[in-house]
Amino acid sequence: MTAPPSSPASSSVPAAATASASADDSSAAATDFLSRVQGTGELTAALLALILAPGSQRALRAWQLETEATASAAAVLGHVSALLPNTRLPWFERLLKRMRRQPLAARQALLESTRRVMSARGSLRPIDRLQWFAMRQRLGEATPASERHAASAELSELPDAEVHAIAVYTAFLSRLVPLELPESPSDADRAAGPDWYLAVMNAWPQHELPALELPGSDALVHALQQLQAMAWMQRPVLVRTWVAAALARRERGRLRDSAADALRLSCALLDSPLPPELAQHFIEPPEELH
Repeated sequence: MTAPPSSPASSSVPAAATASASADDSSAAATDFLSRVQGTGELTAALLALILAPGSQRALRAWQLETEATASAAAVLGHVSALLPNTRLPWFERLLKRMRRQPLAARQALLESTRRVMSARGSLRPIDRLQWFAMRQRLGEATPASERHAASAELSELPDAEVHAIAVYTAFLSRLVPLELPESPSDADRAAGPDWYLAVMNAWPQHELPALELPGSDALVHALQQLQAMAWMQRPVLVRTWVAAALARRERGRLRDSAADALRLSCALLDSPLPPELAQHFIEPPEELH
């Protein structure tokens, strides 16, 4: 008797499982490779690969020009491309930590290369700005502790200037904490997170709620500097407010990678620990032996 043909649903399960296992194996190989990356050339190639805009031939060409002196650059790019989405940012942070130990000239050259790779597409993505801020901070431009304010009020009692700074930065983040995937590039702004922005800013009901307005570069930098100067007890509370509002609007039971990355980068910029609910989204690299 001829066996009945298998249904598409039943035949797709093994294929999906095989693809998932293959991705896991490739990511494990990438982790093993990156754990051994130490030299200036390979660190530069890996960090620039981690900021590449997916599918951009201009950005890829810029990466190739910046890394042409590194013999293993192609291998580095291949391994970075194999990383799972929720491992990329932890590796970005790990490699930045290693790069910080390199000579000043090498760190400055990396920042110059980063600007060229990020600008190759003709416009910066919101995530590019956060990664750029993080790179400058990790490579030696952190906000001095002496410039930070002592705690003078609960977060709900902040003055107008600081609430305004929170509104500006939260408006920027709303580009990266969307409620749904845009159906087309023209829908990107409409698919951003206005409800998330409102949920965050409703923590200050005594203040007039600023309309959601995407900030320019200067306004964004000024707002971030104001948040970095907040008291050390206030910044983690602000971070938890962002994360709680994002978790309330997550898709399919988990944060989208774009939202998790933006929130994790913001934690680093504000020198705030990751809330546990955000930390569990990521897979951390193996601990290094010192």
